[in-house]
Amino acid sequence: MKLTLERPDPDVVTAVNRSADLLREGRGLLLGYVDRAEARGAAAAWTGRVNTLTARTDRVDLDALLIRPDGCVARALPTGQDRDATTLVRVLGTWFGQPA
Repeated sequence: MKLTLERPDPDVVTAVNRSADLLREGRGLLLGYVDRAEARGAAAAWTGRVNTLTARTDRVDLDALLIRPDGCVARALPTGQDRDATTLVRVLGTWFGQPA
């Protein structure tokens, strides 16, 4: 799947050739396919442990993926679901500890 970064975070590698390039820092990644403010807001408490990026792709079944530092998907956010991001917050806490 090809990704095009929309709003690259200056703290994240922006020359991306592979998904592994996004995980090079050893941090988690919330990769949004649509710009969901509530998902970004939920992940903000884990800024020191989870990078947040928005990318364009041809996927229409997912709004975002939470990816562990080892590359495994910890949570997929299906299109239009979990609008209050409670599940995302729970999963962030499970994999990345208490929020900062």
